[in-house]
Amino acid sequence: MLLNGRKTCIILLWCLSLTPGTLFASAEADYEKALQAFQQNEQQAAYIHLKNVLQQAPDHIPAKVLMGKILLQKGYFNEAIVEFEESLREGADIELMLAELANSYLFTGKHQQVIALGQDHKLSADSQFDWHLFTAAAYLNLNDTDNARQHFQLAGKLQPDSVRLLNSQAALLLKEKRLKEAELLIEQALQQNNANPQSLQLKAELLQLQGQLPKAQHYYEQAVQLSPQDPLLRRALLRNYVSQYKTELAEKTLQIILQQTPDDPYALLLSAWLSSLKQNLADATAVSTQLSEKLWQLTKEQVVNQPSLLFSRALLSYVDGNYEKARSDLVSYNQAVPADLNAVAILTDVYIRQGDNGVAIQLLERHLAQLNNMPELAQRLITLYIRTNRAYKAEQLIANLRLQFPDNIDFTLLHAAVLKQIAQDQQARDLIAEQSALHSDNLLLRINHALLALDNKDYAQALTLADQLLSEDADNVHYLNFKAATLIKSGQAQLAIPVLEHILTLQPAHTAAQFNLATLAIHQQQYQQAIALLEPLVQLYPQHKPASTLLGMAYFRAEQFEKAEAVLLKTVASKPYPPADELLFDLYFQQGRYQQALVVTEQALKRSFMDETLLWKKAQLLLLLKQSDESIKVQNLLVGLITADADKMLRLALMQRESADLAASGQSLHSALQLAPQHKLLQLELVNHYLITEQYNKAEQQLKPLAAKFPSDPNILMLQGDIVAAQRQYEAARKIYLNAIGHDPQFRLAWVKLYQLAKSGYGANAFTDAALKTLNTSKDPSWLRRLLAEHYVNKQLTAEAITQYETLLANGDFTEDALLHNNLANLYLGSDTAKALQHAEKTLALAPKQAFSLDTYGWVLAQSGQYQQAVAILRQANALNATDPAIRFHIAYTLVKLQRQAEAIELLRQLLANSNDFTEKQQATQLLEQLVAANSA
Repeated sequence: MLLNGRKTCIILLWCLSLTPGTLFASAEADYEKALQAFQQNEQQAAYIHLKNVLQQAPDHIPAKVLMGKILLQKGYFNEAIVEFEESLREGADIELMLAELANSYLFTGKHQQVIALGQDHKLSADSQFDWHLFTAAAYLNLNDTDNARQHFQLAGKLQPDSVRLLNSQAALLLKEKRLKEAELLIEQALQQNNANPQSLQLKAELLQLQGQLPKAQHYYEQAVQLSPQDPLLRRALLRNYVSQYKTELAEKTLQIILQQTPDDPYALLLSAWLSSLKQNLADATAVSTQLSEKLWQLTKEQVVNQPSLLFSRALLSYVDGNYEKARSDLVSYNQAVPADLNAVAILTDVYIRQGDNGVAIQLLERHLAQLNNMPELAQRLITLYIRTNRAYKAEQLIANLRLQFPDNIDFTLLHAAVLKQIAQDQQARDLIAEQSALHSDNLLLRINHALLALDNKDYAQALTLADQLLSEDADNVHYLNFKAATLIKSGQAQLAIPVLEHILTLQPAHTAAQFNLATLAIHQQQYQQAIALLEPLVQLYPQHKPASTLLGMAYFRAEQFEKAEAVLLKTVASKPYPPADELLFDLYFQQGRYQQALVVTEQALKRSFMDETLLWKKAQLLLLLKQSDESIKVQNLLVGLITADADKMLRLALMQRESADLAASGQSLHSALQLAPQHKLLQLELVNHYLITEQYNKAEQQLKPLAAKFPSDPNILMLQGDIVAAQRQYEAARKIYLNAIGHDPQFRLAWVKLYQLAKSGYGANAFTDAALKTLNTSKDPSWLRRLLAEHYVNKQLTAEAITQYETLLANGDFTEDALLHNNLANLYLGSDTAKALQHAEKTLALAPKQAFSLDTYGWVLAQSGQYQQAVAILRQANALNATDPAIRFHIAYTLVKLQRQAEAIELLRQLLANSNDFTEKQQATQLLEQLVAANSA
C-alpha cells in the first residue's frame, strides 16, 4: 500500500527498524481452511485447523483472533480473552474483535476493561456506537447509572434508531425500576424486530419484576431458542425456573450451563443453589465449605466472664494478620481491662498499621499517666507526634521524660529528632555531639552523630566519623555501608563501589549494600547487573518498597515493561508509594496507556490535593484521551496557581488552544504578556492565536513591530506568509515562504508549507526549482531530497521520484526506512516487478507487523501471480487494520484470481456498502459488476 491515499505522504518522523518474521506456507493454507470452516459454522473443524496454524506460527494474528472467537462461542471466556489480548499486543486491529472481547469481559465481570477499550483504541463510528453500549452495560453492572446514561446518550447521537440502543436504554430503566418507561421502549424494539433475543429477554425481565413468572418464562424460552449460546440468558431462565420451583427444568438448564461454561466459578454457586433447593443438604454444604472462613467459637457469656479469652482471640487474630478482628476485640478488652499496657501496645500497633495515627495518639494520651511504667510506649507516642507534625506536644513530653530518664539514650535521640522537626538543627547536632562526648563508649550516639552530619550535608565530618568507627571495627558492615552512602551522596560514587563490594564479600545478603550497588549500576546503565542484585532482594523482602521500586526502574530502563509494571503495581497495591507511582506513570505514558496513567495521577491527587505538577499531568492526559471538557476544568484550576509566571501561562495557553478553548487561550497569552511584555515567543504565539481565530488584522498589527525589529527572522517571515495564506493569497504566501528559505535554506517548516502549497497546485514547478537549487548548492540535506521525491509522486512523475529515492539510498540515507522502501515498491510495481518485490520484501523485513508493509508485499505478490501466498499475507494485513478498504479490495482481487468468486463478491459488497471513497473504489465497483454479470450469465 502506497501511503497517503496510494501516494506517499510527508514523512517527518521516520520509523525504527524491526526484526522480520517468518511466514509458513502450510500454516497459511490451514488458516484459509479454518476461515472457510468458521464461515460455514463448522466450529470443530475450524478449531483443529487453527491449532495446526498456531503450532507452526504461534504469532499468527488472524489465527489468534479467529481462535478467540471460536473459544468464545464454546463458552471459554477467559481463554478467549487471552487470545484477543495477545492479538492486540501483537498489533491486531480492535475492530476485528470489539464485540467479542467486550462480551467476554462483561461475562467475566471485568467491567473496567470494557470501559478502557474505547479509551485505549481508536474506533470507527460504528465501533464507537458498540463501545458506548458495552460501556453503558458495564456501568450498569457497577450500579453506576449516571455514567451508563451518559454513554447511552452518546450512542444515541451516533445511531438514534438502533434496536440495540432501545434495548440498552430499557435495561437502564429496568435497573432504576422505571417499569412503565421501560415497557414503552421494549415494545418499540419488538415492533422493529419481534425476533430479537435481547428484546425478548428484556420483556421477560419486565414481566419477572411485575411478578408474572409464567409469562416471563415464555419470553425467556423464546429468547433462548433464538440465542442458545448465550449463557447469561440461560442463567436468567434458570432463575425464573427456580422462582417457580420448577426443579426439573432448572436442573436441565443448569446442566447446559455447566457444559457451556465448565470452568466458571459461578457454576459452583448455581450447583449449590439447586442442591439446596432440592434439599440435598450434604451437597450444598460441601460447596459452601469451600468459601467459608473458620467460625469463632466463643460465646458472649464466655467473653464477659473471662476477658482474657478475648485478649487471646485478639492476639491470635493479630498474629494471623487479621487486624480488623484484632482491633475489634482489643477495643472491647481495653474497655474491660484499661490498665493492661500490653494490650494498649498491641492495639496502638494495629491502629498504626491501619494508618489511624490519630486514633493511636488518642489511645496513648488516655494512658499518659501510666506511660512512665512502660517507656517504650512513651517513645511510640513521641514518634507519632513527630510523624503527625505535633512537635510542640512531642517537645513537652520528651522534656519530662528526659528529666525522669536522664541516661536513656533512646530519649536523647528522640529529643534530637524533635529539635530537627522544629527547625533547630544546630541544637539537635549539638545535643548529639555533647552526649557523644559524655558517653564516648555509646556506639548508638556516635552513629547518630555521624548520621546527623550526613543529614546536614557535612560530608567531610560524616566521613571522618565513619572512619573513626571503622578504625575500631574495620569489617563492620553497617559502618562500611554508612561510608558508602556518604561517598555516594558526596558525588564520589566510584569510591563507593569497592566499599559496597567489600560488604558483600563479608555478608553476601546485606540488603543495604545490594540496594546501593544496584542504584549505582542503574546510574551507570548496567541494568542487568542491577536486576541480578535486586531480584533476590525483593523476593526476600517483598514489602521493602524502595527495593521493589528500584527493581521496577531497572526493568523499565532495560525495556522489560511487563515485569516493570508487575513489580510496581505490587509495590503500590497495599499502600501508595510516590516514587513507584511516578515510575508507573512514566511507564504508562511512554507506552501510550493514558487511561492507566490517569488513574495513577488521580490517586496521587487524592493524597496531594491541588498539586501543580499533578494537575498539569492530569490536564494533558485528559487531552490525550480526547476528553477536552474535563481537561478544561483542570486547566481552570491551574490558572490560580500560575498567574505570576509568564512561561507557565504560555504553556497553559497552548494547552487551552489544544483543547479548543480559544477564548481562555487568548486571555492567558494577554496575561502572560503583561508579566513579560518583551517575551518574543509570547508575542509570536499571540499572532498565531489571532490567525487561528481568524482575526487577521490583529495578527498583522501584532506582527508588524516584530517584523520591523527582526526583518530577516525566518519565523516572523513564515508567520507573515501564514497570514496571507489564511486569506487565500496563496501566491503572495508562496513568495514570502521562499523569502524565509532564502534567509535559512534549512528552515524545514517553511519548506513543508511550500510543499503543501505545491501539492494544492500553487507553484509546483517553483518548488521543484527551489528544491533542486538548494540540493545543488548546499550540503545535501537528505530530508529535502525526500520531500522532493514525495513532491514528484504527487505530480505522478514516477521516474523522477524513483531517481530521488534511489539517490537517497545510494548516499546511505534512510536505508533502513520501511516507509521509503514501501513507496519504492509501489512506484516500481508498474514497470519492474522484480524490483518492486525486492523493496516490498525489504519493507516487510523492517516492519514485519505493520499493515502497510504486509499489504504492499501481498499486493506485489498478487501482481506477480503468486496468489495463494498473496492472500495469506493480505489476511495478515487486514488483521492489523480491518478498516482499510484498499486491503480488503486487494483480498477480493486475489480471491478472484484463485477462482473463489463467491467469497470475493461477498467481500466486495461489504466493502462498497460500508466504505467511503478510496483510491481503488472505481476498480472495486467494476470488479463487482463483472463478477455479478458473469455469475448471472
